[in-house]
Amino acid sequence: MATAMNTLFRTTGGVVGSTIAGVFLAEYLSPLTIQTPRGPLPGPRLPNATAFTCAGHLTRVDACDAIRYEPSGSDRGV
Repeated sequence: MATAMNTLFRTTGGVVGSTIAGVFLAEYLSPLTIQTPRGPLPGPRLPNATAFTCAGHLTRVDACDAIRYEPSGSDRGV
């Protein structure tokens, strides 16, 4: 039972986490300006540092949820 629930939570977390990370990468954009001899031209909008920071924090939260709790000696009454 516990193995099935663990698999369910990992699968759900993997799907939701990557979707939210994609939203961060699409939301936080910075314009790229291309310098030419005739003057600057607007270029594509690319994800900025904030997008990658938010996605990184989300990854850390997801990884921490996957770590199993191992009781220390004091928690086991040793």
